[in-house]
Amino acid sequence: MRASGYERQKHNWYVEESWVVDAMLQAERPFQGRVMDPCCGGGTIPDTLVKHPSGASVQECLGADLIDRSNGRFRIGDYGITLAALKPDSVISNPPYGGEEKEFIETALAHTTDRVVVILRLAFLEGQKKKVWFEGKGLARVWVSSRRVSMPPGGLGVKAKNGSTAYAWFVFEHGYTGAYPALGLI
Repeated sequence: MRASGYERQKHNWYVEESWVVDAMLQAERPFQGRVMDPCCGGGTIPDTLVKHPSGASVQECLGADLIDRSNGRFRIGDYGITLAALKPDSVISNPPYGGEEKEFIETALAHTTDRVVVILRLAFLEGQKKKVWFEGKGLARVWVSSRRVSMPPGGLGVKAKNGSTAYAWFVFEHGYTGAYPALGLI
């Protein structure tokens, strides 16, 4: 059993609650063009974006996942392959954890033109090696959730518990050259 109280989920499928996606969409400037979640699971991020008022400026909202978790609604495949094939302008995602976060961000940046927005543990900011890695990646903003986020395992019908981990949305923006990202509470 993990500290969260949930058993480890195969393929790192944990479901973000729609309220935390909505909070980021409220804070962030509207997305335009093609927006994709290449690790969409059951589709929380694409579904929330389409319903949100800022979703009106989105030309196309795409989703994909390694495994079909949405009864055929989204493309199936590894994020590197689906990002290269679908070429979104922006990515919004709850990416795989467990050491894959940096690779995911780099891959998403390589296949987008606007920005990559990922929800990660706030502790992702920590570390000297990470500080060096952040340089040149265009980390423009970090939206820290003022509420604790719960991410229960997907596909098991498990309800969200009271979260115990601090999460934030990390916004990597193409062309951003500031020394430090702006921090904000959502």
